[in-house]
Amino acid sequence: MSDTEKKKQKFRASPKWKKFRKELKKNQKVDPITGSKLTVRAVCHHRDLNPDNYEKVSEERQVMLNPMSHDLIHYVYGDGNKFYDWRERIQRLIEQCEEMDRFNKKYPD
Repeated sequence: MSDTEKKKQKFRASPKWKKFRKELKKNQKVDPITGSKLTVRAVCHHRDLNPDNYEKVSEERQVMLNPMSHDLIHYVYGDGNKFYDWRERIQRLIEQCEEMDRFNKKYPD
């Protein structure tokens, strides 16, 4: 484990982080990607991937996401070590969903 990961892990064990995460989840309630209720397994996602800013906590920098939404956003955007052309990935996702629509709308509602 890298020094950066050790530092992050230590911060996530801190009372400051635990209190912030609990309050954020209490106030947020809904996953902003799916619109569904946050589950007990919801994670606090860091929008700012700069390791120097990891310990800066605010409702602007972090958001609660259900696990699949969290995985999705990192799959589309990147993880801080590798970044992707997220607009291109989203466009390809839209195209695939449109193709699925083309097939699945043949079935009655």
